[in-house]
Amino acid sequence: MATFFYRATNSHGKVETGQLEMESKQKALEKLEKMGLFPILVSDKNQQRKEISLKGIDLAAFLPSNRISGAHVLDFTDKLATLLKAGLPLAKALRLLIDTTQHAPMKDVIQRVLKDVSAGQSFAESLAKHPRVFGRLYINMVKTGETAGVLEKILFSLRDYQESRQNLKSFLVSALIYPSILLLVGLGTVLVLVLFVLPRFQEVFDQVGQELPFITRSLVDITNFLSTYKWLLSALVLIIWVWFSRWKSTPEGRYKWDRFKLRAPVLKTIITEVEVTKFSNALGILLTSSVSLLEAMSIVRELFDNSVFIKAMEPAIKAVKRGDGMSVALSQAKVFPKMVVHLITVGEETGTLGEMFQKVAGIYQQNIERNIKRLLAMFEPVMIIVMFVVVGFIVAAMLLAVTSLSQAAI
Repeated sequence: MATFFYRATNSHGKVETGQLEMESKQKALEKLEKMGLFPILVSDKNQQRKEISLKGIDLAAFLPSNRISGAHVLDFTDKLATLLKAGLPLAKALRLLIDTTQHAPMKDVIQRVLKDVSAGQSFAESLAKHPRVFGRLYINMVKTGETAGVLEKILFSLRDYQESRQNLKSFLVSALIYPSILLLVGLGTVLVLVLFVLPRFQEVFDQVGQELPFITRSLVDITNFLSTYKWLLSALVLIIWVWFSRWKSTPEGRYKWDRFKLRAPVLKTIITEVEVTKFSNALGILLTSSVSLLEAMSIVRELFDNSVFIKAMEPAIKAVKRGDGMSVALSQAKVFPKMVVHLITVGEETGTLGEMFQKVAGIYQQNIERNIKRLLAMFEPVMIIVMFVVVGFIVAAMLLAVTSLSQAAI
């Protein structure tokens, strides 16, 4: 008997891990199939990293070099919705997508989905076997669309939701490009001056037997210290980074770190707006698709990146279970801005809760873009001034050395 470790998904798309005592790997696979699990990884103690290809498994989603991005899922959703709107049956639409999809891992996923659909499984059940590609929100939305007979409408809603998230992500990434370039150029300039130019000045002064000016000598001493103890300092930084990473990976550490970020003046506003946008957009789509409020809140809770918001949803969900309104639930969560609570109150009174959540998402996405642009407008000149001061100090130290050397020669 050998011990086999496994990672598999259940019928709800959730990942489960464990180990089995079986005679062979094939027996372990058969056991998992009887348990109603879809294997992702099965390995013995000596081959824990070996991945296997089995029916119903999405290997592409777990390989770093072949990841399926949100853009691929967005493209799939958009094309599938368009084909269904044109009157094509689901199976025929999937076959057409297989022929037209260029990205190999995504094509493999569609082929597996088509195989399961052709075998009699529902579209949602087929997607649930690929939880890393299609999240819980996506799968539940599709399930709702199949049940209500409005799959095409649901897919268009999902497309709009994914497109909104992709646009937000692209905006955040592009907004950080210019500041990152400025920072790299500044650091590169400082390193060149300190590591290559200053040591030459010290060599010249040592040859003529003259002492460096105070500012120049102080800068050289700092450089020598960093050079002498670079390995010790690097090890210290590495130890601190490893400790911090492990601490942050614990539930308590993650919560404290997320809470700290929400207390930072600038980060608090941006993080809150991003989380509110994701929450409102997803909840609005679910509610307008006839998903119950309690079920929608349970699904959307998993979309938060900040654990403070995740924990804050617990009293909100309990409030809804007691029969309280959504506005009361959000106010009890104590992490949502007052404007959100007021708008949701209006949505409840007018019977347009789902539409109001989508309106809130649109408002806060505009706020994110406006606030980040304003922040960058302040950050860029500050960074340029800091770089000017640092580089200017180094250049001044070198000019003092040149002046001192010239006076000594006279």
